[in-house]
Amino acid sequence: MAKYAVCKNSYKMDGGLLVSRTEVKQQASVPQVCPSLELLNAAVIFLSTSEEVRFYNVAACKLFDHAELLAPPVPLRECLTSQSDEYQMLAHCVREQRILRDTIVTWERNGQLLYLLLDSFPFLSESGDYLGLFITMKDLGDFGVLDQHLQRAEKLATIGKVAAGIAHEIRNPLTTVKGFLQILESRQEASGREDEHSLTEMMLSEIQKVDELVQELLLLARPHHLDMEFFCMSDLIEELRGHVVSEADRMGIESHFEIEDKLFLQADRQMILRLLHHLIKNALEAMDAGGKLTVLVKNQSPWCEMYISDTGPGIPYYQIDKIFDAFYTTKEKGTGLGLPICQRIVADHGGDIRVSSKGFGSTFCVRLPLAKEEIIPSA
Repeated sequence: MAKYAVCKNSYKMDGGLLVSRTEVKQQASVPQVCPSLELLNAAVIFLSTSEEVRFYNVAACKLFDHAELLAPPVPLRECLTSQSDEYQMLAHCVREQRILRDTIVTWERNGQLLYLLLDSFPFLSESGDYLGLFITMKDLGDFGVLDQHLQRAEKLATIGKVAAGIAHEIRNPLTTVKGFLQILESRQEASGREDEHSLTEMMLSEIQKVDELVQELLLLARPHHLDMEFFCMSDLIEELRGHVVSEADRMGIESHFEIEDKLFLQADRQMILRLLHHLIKNALEAMDAGGKLTVLVKNQSPWCEMYISDTGPGIPYYQIDKIFDAFYTTKEKGTGLGLPICQRIVADHGGDIRVSSKGFGSTFCVRLPLAKEEIIPSA
């Protein structure tokens, strides 16, 4: 039986592997190009769109029923029983172009139940055509790695319980206080008491900050219903550009936008706006006056790739593995929720997020699936 558990560190993703179509057709060339794959302890397979195993290493043989007796290409159904959960999982991944990161699955082999850490990434031709998936599966063995991932899952579950309590115990009275303050504000405005009115505005602003913090906790810890719609990324960026440029100018930071036209997504528009808001805010706060913010959005079919770069001091190597952990922050007034929320939004949309920082400046790259051409609404 194979089942999914969400335990991800999506920033480890390095992107799809690009090869020529000729190279893929010549199946024998795959192990020649990647001889080191044979030496890995992790199982590595290349599964084509026709559901053929066109490359596998020695470790993968141990997971298959008869693979050690067959030379690739091998139909997947000859490696695994087509009714098995393991077969169904791999076939579903390649059909749906599933990008999985640090996903724990169970795998039955000769009556033994294994826990595997599964990753998959696309195999693309030079023209960007999707040809299949490279899949790696690492046996968690003594459960040391498994325990680490389960601890993170338990931590998020605990956050969920706390957030639910906050929503009930804090948000309801907060709404009441906010309502009375708004009534008081309108009366002060009508009577011309400007000094009292400004204090009331300040209190309402602080209450709004608390309310936003509660919303972020709920967004991080609970499953979120996505309101999917079609939209063009250039239109979405335009909604942000004015505010971003104004804020950057105020901070003495140069801003540069380079947005490829006619990139359509089928996604939750508000969630993608929230994602970009967090990443751009994070980039601006990382810089002093004289820095430069760069926002680049381009077509890397079948993905829309977004790059948000800053010229700040960069992220130390010993922190880079922690930045997506909930409540981890290096900012004096930070909550440590912004980047985990970004990771959650991206994962909910079937994409991935990674960060690059090499001593100077940082670049966050987000990849989200482009809307399929046949379902993009006509203008």
